[in-house]
Order: sequence, then structure tokens, then C-alpha cells
Amino acid sequence: MTPHAPSSASVSASLTQAVLHAATGLGLAREELLRASSLDESRLADPDARIPFSTQEALWGTIHSRLPHPEPGLAIGRALAPGQFSVLGYLLQSSPTLGEALEAELRYQRLVGEGGSLALEVRGDELWTLYRPLHPALPATRARVLALMAFWLELMRPLLADLRLLKACFVHAAPADTSLYQQCFACPLQFEAEDYALVLPLALRTAPLKQANPPLQAVLRQHAEALLARLPSEGLRARVVALLGAQLARGEPDRSALAAALGISERTLQRRLAEEGSSYQQLLSDTRRHLAERHLEESRLPIADIAVLLGYSEPSVFFRAFRQWTGLTPGEYRQKHRS
Repeated sequence: MTPHAPSSASVSASLTQAVLHAATGLGLAREELLRASSLDESRLADPDARIPFSTQEALWGTIHSRLPHPEPGLAIGRALAPGQFSVLGYLLQSSPTLGEALEAELRYQRLVGEGGSLALEVRGDELWTLYRPLHPALPATRARVLALMAFWLELMRPLLADLRLLKACFVHAAPADTSLYQQCFACPLQFEAEDYALVLPLALRTAPLKQANPPLQAVLRQHAEALLARLPSEGLRARVVALLGAQLARGEPDRSALAAALGISERTLQRRLAEEGSSYQQLLSDTRRHLAERHLEESRLPIADIAVLLGYSEPSVFFRAFRQWTGLTPGEYRQKHRS
């Protein structure tokens, strides 16, 4: 059984306010959005307050169902304003270079929300910015991730003299009409990809930003550090799941390599996971099940290819595991969820 979302996962009130403001600007009634999402104004009054992740997911679901737009996430993302993201938006704008802005985003991303994790990877002469779920029960909701991707571009385009994407990647299948994606990202598009990602020329990492302000940056970092210190420490379980997601596409996960990446021994890894009521094998199984269900529901990948993406050496092993999880074969599950 897929585990429940960690009850401690949260997002900033400022992000929730920004999403509400953008949605009302596109014609939705704020009062109806608040009521449908079980939100009240008092919880949003402090921009540094936290909102349960599940509550904001309900807001995204309401927007997706009520906004008359082919891709509500893209519409919201392009309507968001940097100032509505509290300290992180200003931190990115005042950074000296794009690379330093991305480093700040990595360092302080939890201030915005804990539903997913930004990762940076250098692949040859390309810089990949990837968005991945932090936990099998916190999937990368299409509208939410598209909004974040579109907003990031809207934020950075005025700051860089030549911001161009080499590629934009999306986990979901291609819509019948991709013109909205072309308008937003203006680059080659890849659907049914392994991760949501924006791919940039590596040379842009050292490109200066037009609003660089080192004195302001120092003040903002102090404030961001204080806010970060107020958040509960991130559990080991969430960090293990994030690493497993990255390892699976390269084959069978290596527990010793994962422990080394966390800076602990295998024995310590097992002990600390047990203290959190979990185990490495359970997290591996849960992660594989979540990813398998997502690929079967959202992509057209052949089942044998999905088995490879989940780190299985043989499709037959994947078939047996999936039947144990769900009582269905992968093909039966795909047919059921697409009918």
C-alpha cells in the first residue's frame, strides 16, 4: 500500500497567496477557492506562516477543475509575481549570476514548499534543472509543476540578456495541441520524460543578472536562514526517497552508495529509518510502486521500458512485484485507469 503523505509537509502562506491572487486575476472567485480548499484568510495573513501541503493541493485541484484554460498551470505560472514569493523571489532577483540564483534556490527551496525538490545536473555542456517529488505520496501534480516552471521563466527572462532553453521536459503525455507550451517555453519539447526539467546552456551559469544587488542579497540571506531554522528538520525518509528516485533510472539501487551519499554507514541508515518506522526495502518498494503507477497512468511507455526505469533487470520481476502490490498486471492497471 502506498504510504500517506508525511503530515509535516507544508508550503508557505506567501506562495498560497500568490496562487490565489493569480487565479482571481484570471477570473475565479477568491471566496469560492478558499471555501472549496478549506482555507481561511486568517491562516494567510502572515506571509511567513505555513500551510499544510495537502491544503494547497486541494487549492490546485479546485483551480484545475474551474479555470477554463487548456493548461491551468501554465496560466497561473505566467500570472505570478516575484514579490508574492516573499524572501526567495527577491533573493533570486538580487543574485549576481544565474548560477548563484540557482544555488540560492537549492538552499532555500523549503521556504516555498516541501512537495518537491529542485536538483541541478551538469550533462556535458548542458545545465539541467530538475523537479522531483520528495515522497511517493506527494506526486508532482501537473498544474503545480507547470506553474512553477512557467513562473521561473517569467522571473528570469527580464534578468538575463540571453535566456534561452535548449529543451523543456514533462513527465505527462503530450496534449493534442502543444502551442501553449511553445509560447511559454520557446524551445524543443519532450513529453513522457523521466523528470520535469528545464535544460539550459551550461555557459549561462556564469551570466550576470541585471538586478544584482550584493548588499541586499546579504540581508535577504540572513532573513532566509532565520526562516529556514524555524522549519522542522527534514526527515531521513524523505531524503532516502529522493535519492532512490534518482538511482532507479540507472539500474538496481545501491544501498551502500545511498548511505554514502547521506554521509552515514549502512547500519546507521537502517537504524535511523527504523526509528522513523520504516526500512530501506519498504521505501524502495513504495517508491517503485508509486513511480510504476504514475508511468502507467500518465505515459505511453512500453511496460518493458517502465521496468527498466524502475531498476528491474527483467520485466518478469516487475510483473510479479506489481501484481503483489495491486492484484493486477501492469497492463490491466493501465487499461483500468485509462478507461
